[in-house]
Amino acid sequence: MATYAAKGDRFEDQTIRQASIKNEVGTSGDTRGLSPDLWAGCPIEQYKSNPEVGMYFFDDLIDGIDVAANQATAAVSALGTTGVFTGATDATAGTTISTLATNRKGAVVLASTTDNESAMIAWPKGAAVSGPVQFSSGKKVWMEARVQVNSIADSIAQLYVGFAEEALVAGGSLLLINEAGLADKDYLGFVREYADGDKLNTNFNTASGGASPVSNSNAATLEAATWTKIGIYSDGTTVKFYQDGVELSGTFLLSATDFPVDQEMAFYAECMCGAAGTDASMTIDWIAIAQEY
Repeated sequence: MATYAAKGDRFEDQTIRQASIKNEVGTSGDTRGLSPDLWAGCPIEQYKSNPEVGMYFFDDLIDGIDVAANQATAAVSALGTTGVFTGATDATAGTTISTLATNRKGAVVLASTTDNESAMIAWPKGAAVSGPVQFSSGKKVWMEARVQVNSIADSIAQLYVGFAEEALVAGGSLLLINEAGLADKDYLGFVREYADGDKLNTNFNTASGGASPVSNSNAATLEAATWTKIGIYSDGTTVKFYQDGVELSGTFLLSATDFPVDQEMAFYAECMCGAAGTDASMTIDWIAIAQEY
């Protein structure tokens, strides 16, 4: 019995030390790694080793994502195997989700040349029926994605990167609605409007909440063919937004009217074309999400 207790003590000590490992994040906001000012306080190793206290998800997209054209909703193919994402490519062959073959570190392109059609991916692939992320009082949430757009000209594309309610990856149910903007759904994230090609707004809304979507206009700035990291952090009271590791102006309170507090949401990235024959695309390098339970 004494021997068993000793082994248990050693195991417990090892578990504590593992949970205390220093998180390795990028050295600065403009590197390919996680942004330190956004992620330094996240106990990534603890969340990875103990799902009781939190969740950490990271996908470098090395396996790639490919969705056949004209798929209203589909479990995406990761080089021939079922991946962790689901996707939608709208109605024509001009709207695609594909692996970027020239990037050995993994990248996926959401693209369309058909007016008012969009390509979208969502995590998890079960987002068709449920959403794993909640912004709740007293609970922390982190998100960051490294993305690139092909153009910053106006009226080329509308974009969305962030969280929204489940069951939106289907024909006619996508988050972006033509030039009208965002649908009346639960969401919190970054949006590029058609008329403002080099800027990203930060928005939130609760479905049928009776108030207009709340937005911080022009919160982030995009450059064509240039990688940028956009992120969200909630300390359980306030939501902050980041670009390349730098906190952006404008925050949201979870207590604000029409904020989607306690709503189950999934991660979505969407690119919608603004004009027929126009090449509109967004490339995604990686996605990271964590939350405290």
